[in-house]
Amino acid sequence: MAPDSHHDRVAFAGDLFLQLATDGRLVLEPAEADRVIAGLEWALEEVTGRLRVADLLRGTSLPELRRVDAGLEQAVVDAVFDEQVADGGLRRALDELPKYILAFQKAKKRNSPDEP
Repeated sequence: MAPDSHHDRVAFAGDLFLQLATDGRLVLEPAEADRVIAGLEWALEEVTGRLRVADLLRGTSLPELRRVDAGLEQAVVDAVFDEQVADGGLRRALDELPKYILAFQKAKKRNSPDEP
């Protein structure tokens, strides 16, 4: 059966990664985990920024944006386009990325069994 929407095609596995890390089945060296976490945090900041711009300026006309800042117009167009193309995927990513970050924090290999 074909997926009904873009939501069905975009796979997020935040809960799965959290469960694997909690169960000890997802384990990484601290340096590797830190690199992954840094990338995820960067992605979360990008998604948050794009959605914030789109939400704040939704309904503002392009001529109004040009008067504020020529570069702002393109940023808003990009953010709105991204959200429309992603069919809500950016908003879902906003919910899922923190789960990934937490999972990889939990997945860091500990030096001693006493560490949390």
